[in-house]
Amino acid sequence: LVGSSAAQAGVVEYANNFSANYAFSNFTDGDGSFNLTFSNISGNLEINVPQAGNWGVQRKGEFDVDYNGTGTASAFQAASVCNSVGKSGWDYCSKTTNWVGLGQLNNASYTDISGSKFVYNWNTDTFTSDGTAYSGGSFSGSSSGVMLLLGMFLGPVGSYIASNIGSGTLFVSQVLDGASNTWTLTFTESSGVGLENLLKSLDAGTAAGLPTTAQNALIDGVVYANGAVHIPEPATLALLGMGLAGLAARRRKSA
Repeated sequence: LVGSSAAQAGVVEYANNFSANYAFSNFTDGDGSFNLTFSNISGNLEINVPQAGNWGVQRKGEFDVDYNGTGTASAFQAASVCNSVGKSGWDYCSKTTNWVGLGQLNNASYTDISGSKFVYNWNTDTFTSDGTAYSGGSFSGSSSGVMLLLGMFLGPVGSYIASNIGSGTLFVSQVLDGASNTWTLTFTESSGVGLENLLKSLDAGTAAGLPTTAQNALIDGVVYANGAVHIPEPATLALLGMGLAGLAARRRKSA
């Protein structure tokens, strides 16, 4: 991951039966650096790096999260929702056949990324950037941009972080280890981002409306994703605008 380029808007992420345990750790020492480790991983994940800009984010498919691994559903969602997709006791489940809006993403940007299409295949333990094989690398991005790439995994916790995170840069170093079936990302944040403090508040159980954790200096759980995260094509938005303008002109003429 060295160099710089960006893909067109459209499908940012696509998950094909992606399943993993995850854990945020090392966020209690106040040094602005912490880890996110995925383990017991299966399935495929494709990431297309979007252009820098402001985007309305949408999601379609199935995205399920169990935050504490206790098998007890959280009160913020009826247990019947996860039961309906075979995830009894999980904390959050969402399955849609249409695009669902997730909110606005502002000032997303990325640097030091080589290639624009990344494919992670944990069935074969391979990682490619535009077809070239890697075992890891480093990149950086705006806090909002990096959260877009992580958002599909975190459910309501991701929404909480996205709503409260400050502006700035997140530096990311990633290592894939096929032998141990792990994917470890190390984050270092610039001043003002505040992601480390947000993780502390989640661990302390002070984030309103979210599951109570074990308060053990870990934010961990299980995630399943089979769907896509999407940002509209600029051309599509332009055509929509032209269509609405034409309709308005026609109504004025008819009047």
